[in-house]
Amino acid sequence: MPAKLTMPTLGLTNPRFRYRNSSSTDITETFKRARRAMNKAKRDTESAQQALELEPEAWAVVVAMPQRVRGAA
Repeated sequence: MPAKLTMPTLGLTNPRFRYRNSSSTDITETFKRARRAMNKAKRDTESAQQALELEPEAWAVVVAMPQRVRGAA
């Protein structure tokens, strides 16, 4: 499997790009922020699934699939 090419999300010329040197970064805060975002996405997904209502007939329909006939070699 070839290696996946990853590119920066913001370019150096993008006005939203802000350089931070290593002494002013806090990796624990970065991971906390990422965990909060993942938990929020999970909660949003779960609430959307709970809000989804299916018609009773839609999930109860069963269709018989024809069996495959294996041909002689």
